[in-house]
Amino acid sequence: MPYGYRILIDFHLTLAFTVFVQSLGLSLVAWRTRKSRVLPPGFWRWQSIMQVLVLILAASGIGLYLLSLRPLDPLHYLYGVLALLTIGIERGLMPGKGLRDVLAEDYGRFHEVWVYFGLSVFLMLMFGRGITTGLWGF
Repeated sequence: MPYGYRILIDFHLTLAFTVFVQSLGLSLVAWRTRKSRVLPPGFWRWQSIMQVLVLILAASGIGLYLLSLRPLDPLHYLYGVLALLTIGIERGLMPGKGLRDVLAEDYGRFHEVWVYFGLSVFLMLMFGRGITTGLWGF
């Protein structure tokens, strides 16, 4: 395998571990603030950073795919697609965004702490599972 390919694989893996740890951290912050109904301003900065990193992770994964460096388990692609859909939902649920306004209007209240706790835990599971299928194929 050429050296450039190994760098791209290592980059992809490093990003995967980074967003895994970030989603763990965001879920812990949400859990700690569960009684307040409002997430701290720093949460939204880290949330935005993670969303950008997931897009870069997806781009590097597409690059690996195009270079025929595919994971052994085809479920790896499913985890990537689910992560992308989840960050899209998270983006729409951020303060001042349309999806959040629609949910608050339809249901009368929106408990951002529990919603983001659930989404962050889900992402952590998707990244963890993606890491295991990418590295070991199971």
